[in-house]
Amino acid sequence: MQTADGWTLSVQHLPAQGPVRGVAVLGHAMMVDRRSMDRPPGRGLASTIAAAGWHVLLADLRGHGRSGPTPSEGGSWSYDDLVFGDLPALIGAARRVHPGLPVALVGHSLVGHVAMAVAGSGAYGQEAPPDLHVLIAANMWIWGLDPDRDLARARGTLLFQGITRLFGRFPSRLVRMGPAEEARPYVRDLARFLFSGVWGSGDGRHDYWRNLARVRGPVLALGGRADALMAHPEGLRRWTEGLTDAQVELRILGAGDLGLTADPGHMELVTDPGSRGVWDEMARWMGAHAGIAG
Repeated sequence: MQTADGWTLSVQHLPAQGPVRGVAVLGHAMMVDRRSMDRPPGRGLASTIAAAGWHVLLADLRGHGRSGPTPSEGGSWSYDDLVFGDLPALIGAARRVHPGLPVALVGHSLVGHVAMAVAGSGAYGQEAPPDLHVLIAANMWIWGLDPDRDLARARGTLLFQGITRLFGRFPSRLVRMGPAEEARPYVRDLARFLFSGVWGSGDGRHDYWRNLARVRGPVLALGGRADALMAHPEGLRRWTEGLTDAQVELRILGAGDLGLTADPGHMELVTDPGSRGVWDEMARWMGAHAGIAG
């Protein structure tokens, strides 16, 4: 599948099982690829959603997984490329391949906040935006939004930048932070968002933070009680408060919720088989909010 700027994205299709409820586009966090969204393979989050009656399009964003080239191979991209290229192409493909069905966007971390940037900025163009969103541990580091963690995030971001400058890319596998490298322009964008306090496009035309108020439709936002830095519960609450015109249901999950035996962190909500009850609840919520009995 090709984006408007010509990048070829690799997408795995998991057919719906049983009565069809809709089509779900699933997207991963940074430093990983689509495999993180179906662990263990065939029994993870993506497979759970497919078993609940949703056709699943499981995508690798540009430069990740099978959507090369990677930064080591000369691939380069910015945050705006994901906003104006990858997500619109994926949602457009979902509507073309499965016309007439409700479309859900299920985004973990990176794809979650990119999805809100796309929807709020009208970047889908002539395509209709997703009918509903499920955001998993998704927020944005903006200076002042979560003051108690600003300094820790600043230190982490400076290290992120420094390693990226040294290697010309962020070598996630080398530093044991994930299997997918990140491109230097993308890393530069994340630093700009934090230190400027403005989550917006590089050309200044789109203020993604202010545009959250333009997002419409049902949104389920999930966070883990043990997510200490990436999507800390307090920062997640403040970020989702920007979705003033969406129907937002925010849930911070911990031990005892939906079968969880421990407080989940940033990755566990999508990668830990112990989160199966959470995945079942996502599918139930999606069915109910797509206008189809869950």
